[in-house]
Amino acid sequence: MTAPINDFTAESQHRYQVRFDVGLDGARRIGESAHLLVWCDVLAAVPVPLDALPAHLQIIDARFGATGAIAQQLLAVQAARGERTMVAVIAAGSLNSAAPGSAPQGIPIEDHLLAGAVVDALGAVGIDATSPEAAVAAAAFQGLRGAVGHLITASVGGQAFAAERGPEAMRAARGRWESSDLMVVRQGEMPV
Repeated sequence: MTAPINDFTAESQHRYQVRFDVGLDGARRIGESAHLLVWCDVLAAVPVPLDALPAHLQIIDARFGATGAIAQQLLAVQAARGERTMVAVIAAGSLNSAAPGSAPQGIPIEDHLLAGAVVDALGAVGIDATSPEAAVAAAAFQGLRGAVGHLITASVGGQAFAAERGPEAMRAARGRWESSDLMVVRQGEMPV
């Protein structure tokens, strides 16, 4: 166990404005001291688990096509608060059905790439006080930007999704992840 730093552990990434982690446990680790949470679930087999996420957070359901709008939303929240606003970017992963809400199954590369795209968009508008974890996610997206579609469908998660739900479901999922709609699924509180 890591020693607490100013009432938060190092795992909370509390020193950074932009944080990154995986799954619901990750959301709890880095979300408690954040103001906004971006849920990155490319294949979206289940809705955003709002009840399992910290109650005070504004929550956005991310899409690749909306990363610029997500960055603008964070700027708007920050302007309304009048001070630096913390964002938790979460790669959802495939939730473990044996223990709902715990760790994802396998490495969720599709969600990791979406999270990296969000972190990259935040950096493009000047929100770049990123944790090392968030910087690695952004670097993965930047380096693989041209192959994202292929990587998603060829990944373990993508193949499992297509095998379970069929090619039509994969086409629908692609339309979802390419959407430019900003999906704020919970407004949350405006902590000061």
